[in-house]
Amino acid sequence: MKKKLFSSVTLLSLFAALLSGCGTAKTSSQESHQTSEPTAVQETKKPDAVLPLNVDVMDDFTSSLVRFIEACGYENQNYIISPASFRAALALAAAGADSDTKEELLSAMGFSDMEEMNRWYSSITASEDRFNLWLKNAIDAFEENREYYGDSAKAPDGAFSLENSVWRNTKSSGELSEAYKAYVKEHYNAVAENVSEDRITDAVNSWINENTNGLISKISNDLSASDLVLANTIYLRTAWMTEFDEYLTEEGAFTACDGRTVKKEFMYQRGEFAFYEDDETTLVCLPMQGGINALFILGDPENAMEKLRSASVETVDVTLPKFETETSLSGDELIRFCKARGAELAFLPEADFSGMSEEMKLYITDIIQKARIKTDEGGIEAAAATVVLMTEGAMPIEEEPVIKEFRADHPFRFILFTDSETPEPLFLGQIAE
Repeated sequence: MKKKLFSSVTLLSLFAALLSGCGTAKTSSQESHQTSEPTAVQETKKPDAVLPLNVDVMDDFTSSLVRFIEACGYENQNYIISPASFRAALALAAAGADSDTKEELLSAMGFSDMEEMNRWYSSITASEDRFNLWLKNAIDAFEENREYYGDSAKAPDGAFSLENSVWRNTKSSGELSEAYKAYVKEHYNAVAENVSEDRITDAVNSWINENTNGLISKISNDLSASDLVLANTIYLRTAWMTEFDEYLTEEGAFTACDGRTVKKEFMYQRGEFAFYEDDETTLVCLPMQGGINALFILGDPENAMEKLRSASVETVDVTLPKFETETSLSGDELIRFCKARGAELAFLPEADFSGMSEEMKLYITDIIQKARIKTDEGGIEAAAATVVLMTEGAMPIEEEPVIKEFRADHPFRFILFTDSETPEPLFLGQIAE
């Protein structure tokens, strides 16, 4: 039985290096203000208004990925991607590569050697104990004091899981090496399975569906041509520290990139939050359960990380649309990204993956990622699944405060980061229409 990795204390930080996208238009709280505000006001508790920690500049891998994906046609569209899921799936491939193939993959991923790659992965899973402890303590406290809660009270809930697996098609010409299977089990908790050609598609899709709580039901309609499938999933579910009251949710107009207005349901609350604004940018950071923060940005995302360091706790009227979006990168986008960062050999028949198997002459034929996010008054649920397909065959493609305002009624960005020593982006995206 696989081990669930409930991770924690995630920082939803921001796009320091997003250079394009329709969210770059100049914005201020005055410009985004509309007269149709909710008439009631929800106050939040001041102890929850804390500034986010560990706000570092986004690494080159992630910022390059964002620029590349937007250049692939997503500049003016809703999207969500998971750099962490993509990297983790590539890590399973790099673990079985050798010689120049390994060096190119590591470099494309932004690592100098295997030790650095393994430390990166450990920095994400290190959050597991913190989140697990928080969730356990919160549930225990709820049960111990159940008599003091109302009949409608619900126990604390949340999840942040990271899973890896390796699937060998039994039609392949050889076996995976015991050394490779032991390595990915030790460093990535990945179990290698042998599955027949007629079962591998259902087996992988079922594994992904289970590990994303049904948010991603399948990754592909047909994996039977692949001799090896390397898979990763990330699943996150957490609640706002102070939930948005449903009775304050109102329908309103959202102005898309092309100037069209579309109807959306807008959530509203007033509280003490980390807030920053200048002539180009407005940022607000909302605390979430389990030590997670959600950071949203309006306007120019350039240098957003630096600006976040200058944020102060203010009383803010926050208006956010309920949104749900999903993205499927199932063409050759992620392969082209790797090649643009210097990884060529891994995608050619002469690739060296002898660390996986001396018998099978494998190379990467496709990389697919699907990601999805849902937000509502209660919180956020997000998931991503990434598979690296390999084959031996042919390659496919207080006082009265000054009230600030953050009203996301036009394109905005979001990103979910781990609260590790070096924050790792798990999910990021844009709501453009």
